Amino acid sequence: MKKKFIYIIAIVVIAVIALVLIVVINKKEPVVKEKVVEVVEEIPMKYNIPLEGWTIYTDTVRKGDFLGTIMNRYGITAQQVDQISKMSSDTFNVTLINLGRPFTVFSDTIIDSIPQAKIFVYENSSVRYTKYDFTNPDTILIEKLEKQIDTVELEAAGVIEFSLLQTMLDNDYSWELALAMSQTFAWTVDFYALQPGDWFKVMYTELYVEDKRIGIGDIQAGVFYQGGKELWAVPFTEDSVQSFFDTVGNSMRKTFLLAPLEYTNISSRYSHARMHPIFHKVTEHLAVDFSAPMVTPVYAASDGTIVTRTYGEGAGYYVAIRHNSVYTTVYMHFSRFGQYNVGDRVNQGDIIGYVGSTGWSTGPHLHYEVHENGQKIDPLAFEPPPADPVDSINLPRFHEEKRYWIDKVNAIELKK
Repeated sequence: MKKKFIYIIAIVVIAVIALVLIVVINKKEPVVKEKVVEVVEEIPMKYNIPLEGWTIYTDTVRKGDFLGTIMNRYGITAQQVDQISKMSSDTFNVTLINLGRPFTVFSDTIIDSIPQAKIFVYENSSVRYTKYDFTNPDTILIEKLEKQIDTVELEAAGVIEFSLLQTMLDNDYSWELALAMSQTFAWTVDFYALQPGDWFKVMYTELYVEDKRIGIGDIQAGVFYQGGKELWAVPFTEDSVQSFFDTVGNSMRKTFLLAPLEYTNISSRYSHARMHPIFHKVTEHLAVDFSAPMVTPVYAASDGTIVTRTYGEGAGYYVAIRHNSVYTTVYMHFSRFGQYNVGDRVNQGDIIGYVGSTGWSTGPHLHYEVHENGQKIDPLAFEPPPADPVDSINLPRFHEEKRYWIDKVNAIELKK
């Protein structure tokens, strides 16, 4: 019996050992799966159009070119061009082109050695472009679009020795920054009375499109020291509109600029009896003429909508802006227009044109009119209504937010 029990134990032990050996022998090494990283290739784009499958043609508008003649060179028919012109309006002008501006043609077919445009893109400016889509043979789609604008935040500071512009140049800042500052502080700083020792600190942005700098963006905040006082520009937003205020909440701007440009002198004032410099007879001159160098920027005197942008025999190239039901301003004798067209909304300080001598003119100047309820009034005697201060309801929020901007500006190192 005892011997039989030993046999049973031995058999069990052998079975266990055999089982272990089978498991060990058949045990497989764990399979390590490599992590597959999917690489998504970036699709090349231009004007938000995938480039794959297209032949691209680029050129610029040349002397004597019209939109129709350019499009004809790329297979667009006279009937299609006529259809495009009929789609144009005062607020959506799709036929206006300027010398030297670039355009791009997307083509996938050539007929009789002529590339057939399926998409035509005209660059109105560094930012804006008009896209003409002919891919549907029954419909022409026209869109006014904008490129993506990237902003870079910067800061500037300096001490005045001779002039603001000279200080900018001495510190390697752009002249555009000087213009932006003069607009921001136009109602608080007398830029014609700057003294050695006056100083400034500002935060601002520069704009880039496709990694190319296109200019100054906005003054974000700043302070200008003049006449023993710190004159602050603190940004604050009410009802979705941002404006600048001083440290107690008073608006830094008036509803209209005193003068819509940086002028050298006033060559002719508002008068009911002025000897006309060309026709040599006494006539009314219900405006102010500001003399300034050619191509000096001219700014919108206040927020409003462009209602006229054209050429007149006497006025030359001119623009009219309707500000509200009461006030309209008129700007004459431009050498060229700014980027805004009829129907565009402009803000105070936007460039609407450049000083010239077109029309009846004896030299470069801006003829500036202010219309009140349809009557021309003296721009120099005009007292614009003051802009509103921060609403009392919003004052606690204003005082909380201003601390951030004041601390940031104060931290800027003053370059002497």
